[in-house]
Amino acid sequence: MREREQIPRVIDVSRNVAVPLSREAVEGEGGGLGAFRYALIALTLLGAALRLYAAQGDLWLDEIWTLNLLERAHSFGDVFIGLHHDNNHVANSAWLYLIGPNASVPLMRLAAVAFGTLAIPAAAAASRRYCATAGLIAAFVFATSYFFVHYGSEARGYAGMTLAVLLAYGLVDAILVEGASWRRLLALAAAIGFGTFSHLTMIEASAALALTAMLRFRRSTLGRAVAIGAVAGLASLPALFCFAYGALAPDFQVGAMVPLSPAIFAEGVAGMARATLGFPRGVDDFALLGAAGLLALGLLAVLPAERRVFPAIAVFGLPLLHIAAGLPSQQYPRFHATAAIGLALLAAEGCAALYRAGALRRGAAAVLLGAFAIGDAGRLADFYRDGRGHYADAVKIMAERKEAPYAVDFARGETKAVVAYHARKLGVVATMVSPAEWCATPPAFLLVVDLPDSQAEHAERRSAGPQDCRSAFLRRGYFPASGLSGFAWTLYERENPEMEITKSAR
Repeated sequence: MREREQIPRVIDVSRNVAVPLSREAVEGEGGGLGAFRYALIALTLLGAALRLYAAQGDLWLDEIWTLNLLERAHSFGDVFIGLHHDNNHVANSAWLYLIGPNASVPLMRLAAVAFGTLAIPAAAAASRRYCATAGLIAAFVFATSYFFVHYGSEARGYAGMTLAVLLAYGLVDAILVEGASWRRLLALAAAIGFGTFSHLTMIEASAALALTAMLRFRRSTLGRAVAIGAVAGLASLPALFCFAYGALAPDFQVGAMVPLSPAIFAEGVAGMARATLGFPRGVDDFALLGAAGLLALGLLAVLPAERRVFPAIAVFGLPLLHIAAGLPSQQYPRFHATAAIGLALLAAEGCAALYRAGALRRGAAAVLLGAFAIGDAGRLADFYRDGRGHYADAVKIMAERKEAPYAVDFARGETKAVVAYHARKLGVVATMVSPAEWCATPPAFLLVVDLPDSQAEHAERRSAGPQDCRSAFLRRGYFPASGLSGFAWTLYERENPEMEITKSAR
């Protein structure tokens, strides 16, 4: 048996990703392979625990939206071609269809938890192709980063897409360095196909990986780069076909879109950077973009050329492509998921390069990792305290009345869907009152809706309604939300009829 076949791999679950390492690298640069494995297992268990805890709490709008879409599915095949909505993350929808709408919330989010947890050893295997230190730092970053904990515990497609990108990234490197075996090419196709069914954002990640292969090729590896590009394109076709089939249907629906603007773009990319590496929230979005960009450039500078390509494309190239294409709704950090993956890999491998470069730079790596950890810990603490919202608690108060007509001041359609879901689970009748119906049917409750982490006032009393039939309301409760998903609610109940604020009384 050849010597390279006798050298162990990083970890069994990533056998097709990890490169056969030299014995020095296998021993973890001074430590044994066992020490690396134990550290990786510990970090994976830590990441799993963080995600399981984050999977508690109420479903929020987008998760409920998926359940509502699945009511249209008459068969499992409809999950792929019959839902006709851009909010259908197929792999996640398939999981929810199989377990049914009455499953517990943690079970609904279990697939995301599993994929998010598997992303930790996948990141370690991909970055360990640079060095063992990078592998462990990558595991730490992906285990504890708020961005990946949040989306690794939510019944959506982002966790599966993240896992797929990391597996594909490691496979691309293995193909370029060691050769394009059928086993590796099939594994790459499976990763890209699964990732695209998880979320269509995988398409830009696959394009970034194909471009990485082309930019890294040498004359002897041109065929490998071409094979990677061909596999990336072909493996994306099944999910693209399903999406195109639905998009051509006359009843195809698209969620609300916000036109691109500099402020919208900065909000989304800065929010992604904050959630991924714990950058502070009080800093102006544009200033944070500048600081994060300089940090990324500095980390790229210390990496060898072959390790720079994908992070540079993901962190800088893809956001610029979004601007060039004028893509809408860029204020959401989740729409920059590939950039988040690239930024996390860059942080891990860049810090590893600093660590290996001597005592002074080793101190810089420790400071950076400490800052990332502290920032992410603060975001996680806020998220664990407030969650994605506390909708069932608010609806339980509304259920104190036999009927619960209510009004909403913001995001009416979204709030109606959330109230309807939780009211149905509680067996309550909750009817939203429109402004035109207010005078004839005054609402018993008023929901004041805010974005997560908002600093809005929550006055004890509030008046609302049309000018000639305004109503007075007393606050019944505040239900916060924090982080990347959900809404904060303040619930008010209408005071006695004799206390109505009318135009004549004023």
